[in-house]
Amino acid sequence: MPSLILPYPPSANRYWRVFRGHHVPSAAAKAYRESVWAIAAQAGLRSQFMGGVVLELVLRPLAPKDAGRRERLLGPDWHWGVRCIDADNALKICIDALQGVAYANDNQIRKITIERGEPCPGGALEITWEETA
Repeated sequence: MPSLILPYPPSANRYWRVFRGHHVPSAAAKAYRESVWAIAAQAGLRSQFMGGVVLELVLRPLAPKDAGRRERLLGPDWHWGVRCIDADNALKICIDALQGVAYANDNQIRKITIERGEPCPGGALEITWEETA
């Protein structure tokens, strides 16, 4: 089952631009997609599934500088208060960026699960996918 750890996705507000009445990917969107493709290529994951695909995503927000202090003060659930991109916005950005890496077209996606994980330095998006019938 292929998996990747990707950079934290950009905000959906920065991802799309309107050009001549059409929504088009912004420079930030193109840069994110290029970084996803480069990470996939480095991991040897340029091949695509041609059948159905199941995606599992874990969105890990950027850990604040005072994460240790927050954990001491607030306990093990301290991270739920950390600011995080909306799951639906992260999902759309991820689906667009993985097209051509994990699948040829996003209409191949049969099931998606997304969860919010604990923060990490720099933030991350952990992705696992597999082919399905």
